[in-house]
Amino acid sequence: MTKPMNAIRRAKPIQGQLLSVTGLLLLLAILSSALSGCAVKLIGDYDETFDKGVTDIEQKAELYFAKLKSTPDTPFDQAFYDDITARLAVLKARAVAMPKYDILVQQITNLQSQFDDFHQLDKSAGRPISAAIVSSAQSGISVSFESILKLEIALKRTGTTSKAALAPATQK
Repeated sequence: MTKPMNAIRRAKPIQGQLLSVTGLLLLLAILSSALSGCAVKLIGDYDETFDKGVTDIEQKAELYFAKLKSTPDTPFDQAFYDDITARLAVLKARAVAMPKYDILVQQITNLQSQFDDFHQLDKSAGRPISAAIVSSAQSGISVSFESILKLEIALKRTGTTSKAALAPATQK
């Protein structure tokens, strides 16, 4: 009876070692496949339409700020704010529809809030409007544009473009 018991005692450490080696090999296989084939994306792809839309809005805003600074008697322009609000709403809707564009949705929301604040200030300010008021608003809004565009440029550099940006535009 002692011989079978000794054989069992010797087999248990060998079994444990085999399980350890098998477990280690399995773990290595899982890790190597996970690290080699799966990239985690925290943000969506570059979208040329979004990028151009933001740039277009920035250009319109800079033109309005320049006009207010060079000609402080420029009358309040509700059409400018209506246009900016509509364009930002379209960009926000596009960003909401894009996968993993939550950061850009938030940035567009912040930009809209800044324009809303300046809209109220511009509307209530007497004419001639103070260049300091215009410069202060312009500075904050410019920072928001820069952060959005820097992110879009970084996405563009990664070389991935959204399928929505590649789809042909439909004409009406």
